[in-house]
Amino acid sequence: MLLCFLALGFTPPRVLPRRHPLNDPVCATTQRSQTRRVLPEAPNLPFARCGDTFECRRPLCRASMTTSTPKTVVVTDMDETLISSKSTGFVIKFLIHYKAYLRLAVALPCALFLIPLSKVSRTLAVRIMYWLAFRGIRVNKAHQIAEDLLPPSYAADLQDPAATAVLSADAAVVITASPTFMARPWLQQYLGVPNSNVYGAELVEANGRFTGMTADLPIGPKKVEILKSSCASLPGVTSIGYGDHPTDVPFLEACDSGILVEKFEACPPGITYIAPSPLKKAIPRSK
Repeated sequence: MLLCFLALGFTPPRVLPRRHPLNDPVCATTQRSQTRRVLPEAPNLPFARCGDTFECRRPLCRASMTTSTPKTVVVTDMDETLISSKSTGFVIKFLIHYKAYLRLAVALPCALFLIPLSKVSRTLAVRIMYWLAFRGIRVNKAHQIAEDLLPPSYAADLQDPAATAVLSADAAVVITASPTFMARPWLQQYLGVPNSNVYGAELVEANGRFTGMTADLPIGPKKVEILKSSCASLPGVTSIGYGDHPTDVPFLEACDSGILVEKFEACPPGITYIAPSPLKKAIPRSK
């Protein structure tokens, strides 16, 4: 049969010698380009599991990336603590940017009713305010306003001691009753707080619009739950809490040290009062 193939002019294929990846530079380069870099075994790292690729994981908080001991995490409220104003003022600014003037005309008189209601039930007052302000608002346009137009107003309202503490700490966690979509952009752009460390009011969405309903509000004991599940509860971390309202006291007591920026008649034991003051230095906006 071999003679028949040779007679027909068939030439057997040439067999090339096998290249060894260690001896052949071309093969070695190809093999290296096809190899994904994998983290070595590090069972104690909170931000990666053994075998995860380095590119597809990111740290849960900045504190986990530092090596100094002790690590410091600032846990702060936002309204009237990190900034001097109430959330109501920024909700009004949002509606002005949204050009919802008729909604403003209806919501502002209702705010007079919400002020005394907040003394009885702060959670109920906030839920009603968000229902009046955000029901039917388009989600994509709301996010655009929160990312592009509101951040400079927030940054101009920063106050000490909480603002300087956030800038100086290894990591910061912000727990606020303000809507998450309004709080996260400016905290990321001006203070470098990652979105995963900002816990706010989650507004329910349906068909691309807000329904006006809210999920759990981070008020009172809920802040303690969030604190215990955040990077502030990692081993070896020193947590410093900042708040302004009686409902902030439980999470301030759960921190290693707590600071109030609103003076009470009787300051709770272990909590220090520091008078607030405007932040003097300007903070650049990062993109």
